[in-house]
Amino acid sequence: MPRTRSIKPEFWDDEKLATLSRDARLTFIGIWTCSDDYGVVKGHPRYLQNKIFPYDEIKPAVFLSWLQSLEWLHCIIPFKSDGEMYYYITHFARHQKISHPSQRIYPEAPESLRSDS
Repeated sequence: MPRTRSIKPEFWDDEKLATLSRDARLTFIGIWTCSDDYGVVKGHPRYLQNKIFPYDEIKPAVFLSWLQSLEWLHCIIPFKSDGEMYYYITHFARHQKISHPSQRIYPEAPESLRSDS
């Protein structure tokens, strides 16, 4: 379920993120809105593409390249649970203040991936 998320002004100054394309950065922001309150989101590229860019004609390979660039910078980390793919958004809890977290929608990311634990 999409949630309201905040984008801090420092996001635009992040030199690491600045190495990514504008579309990859927008994808990263879109992933936040698709995640649960614990920084986990479904990891199927077509699902994410349709949730983030429902009206845009983007070739699947192009969208996948944006996800791969986010993985390469460790902004998102893929993991599997019960045969399904998910992404864990690194440092999610540092940047998103969740006052009243909902119940988990997706499986918990493995402890070895959680940067905020």
